[in-house]
Amino acid sequence: DGGGGDEEEAKRQAVEAANPDNCSLFLHGLHRDPGMTLTMDALMDAFRTFGCTGVRFPKPKTNRNGGHYQNQQQQQPSFAFLDFGTHDEASQCLADLKGEAVVRNVMLTLKWSSSPNKRPQFQQGVHNPTGGMGGIPPPPPPRRNRLTEAEAGDSTTLFVRLPPTLHSTAYPAELETMRLLAQGTMEAELNIGVPLDSPDRITAKDEPALRVSVRHPNADTNYGFLEFCSHPAALTTLVALTGDQDGGPIGEEKLAVSCLIAEDMTKKDISHLRGVTFFWARGGQQSKSDGNHGDSNNHGLRFNKRHFPADSRTDCWFCLASPTCEKHLIVAVYDEIYITMPKGAVNEHHVLIVPVEHGGDGAMVDRKIAPEMESIKSKLRVHARTALQKDLFVFERCIQTRGGYHPHVQVIPVETGSGAAIQSKMLEMAQRNGFQLKEITSDLGLNALEDDWSEGYFYAEIPLPGGGDQFRRFIYSASAVAGDGNNTNGGNRRGRGVPLQFGREVLAEVLENA
Repeated sequence: DGGGGDEEEAKRQAVEAANPDNCSLFLHGLHRDPGMTLTMDALMDAFRTFGCTGVRFPKPKTNRNGGHYQNQQQQQPSFAFLDFGTHDEASQCLADLKGEAVVRNVMLTLKWSSSPNKRPQFQQGVHNPTGGMGGIPPPPPPRRNRLTEAEAGDSTTLFVRLPPTLHSTAYPAELETMRLLAQGTMEAELNIGVPLDSPDRITAKDEPALRVSVRHPNADTNYGFLEFCSHPAALTTLVALTGDQDGGPIGEEKLAVSCLIAEDMTKKDISHLRGVTFFWARGGQQSKSDGNHGDSNNHGLRFNKRHFPADSRTDCWFCLASPTCEKHLIVAVYDEIYITMPKGAVNEHHVLIVPVEHGGDGAMVDRKIAPEMESIKSKLRVHARTALQKDLFVFERCIQTRGGYHPHVQVIPVETGSGAAIQSKMLEMAQRNGFQLKEITSDLGLNALEDDWSEGYFYAEIPLPGGGDQFRRFIYSASAVAGDGNNTNGGNRRGRGVPLQFGREVLAEVLENA
């Protein structure tokens, strides 16, 4: 009777709950979704935070001739299987949800799936012992618990499992250690041969493409997820740490001499994390923008197709098409350039002028954007003079970094009359760093002075005492230095003598001595 059936099912669930090899839940109720919105991706989004690694739908039934029954492909399955990395994760999911979940307004029920060795073993088109045709497709092949790199597609997420020897109170801190390890590993890969204290060293502080975030779905679980800016960044980290593009345990030598640096500038030993594993996870893929390019996240700004050129990068925080571009900081958008506030402003009125296109030799030498660039700089000077009673210090360090460079011009309001002090300190610090700034006496625009800016340059506009649009211009061209051999920095190429934060450092010293 019905009661007996419930009792048998309860016994079966108890058996499956105690089976450490069962890592799957049975999900029922998909037939209540007439719009068929509960796709594999939708279900993964709903259950990923519980540790779900895959969703399996039943295979269509076949007739004895091997074909699908008529209209079979148009029918919505009523159930699916949720696969988890471990039995404990599946058990925790079932406990947290108490056997029920509402996904996209559809009520679904969950319970343990049958163990593989207890499922029907009829094969397609083969007579069963009763003499009839089974009519049931063969069971699926054994499930792999881990995604391969090829299966991960363009995922930017890695699954991290901490060793079981750790106490649960250590999980959050050690997952943060794993985040720093991943971030530091990318920095190490980009800075091979570059000393730790070198100004040429590329770090996550200066290059957004190197940044990693951590997600810990449940403080009581020993796993989490690392989110990278791009799939190549995640792949680089995975191969460097595990030696395999599909992931695995981190090599013990990587833990013993990690890329994490202690206060005494020695490499930290994190061997207590022996057994930690990294694998690919679905999701974390940067959403593809539609025709409106994510209009709901544009913070009232009006973008169109020209603002998303073909050379846009998804790991560059200045490319408008990139998910890492923080549009809430943008002040205004024009045809070829836009104005944004920097994350680390020198003062509250500090802004950046940024070309829409990622490539090019530099913002100040790009003939295409020159008219708009000059117009906007002039308007900013008027605003600084009339609204703020200040002058403008303008500069651009256009020198390629290992992580790539998106041109941008720094525009910083400074106290009226401080131009002479800025000029003096800038020339002094340039000489101190082994390069020479020359004053531009021509009235020509920077883009008309030279054809080859490929080696990079540093350019500055120093306000004159009279203020307004009156300013002195200075330039250091790495191309010219490399060509004539008069470099005072020991043959330094590609402007590496210009510190990454040179303009800011000049202003900082002036303000400190004011």
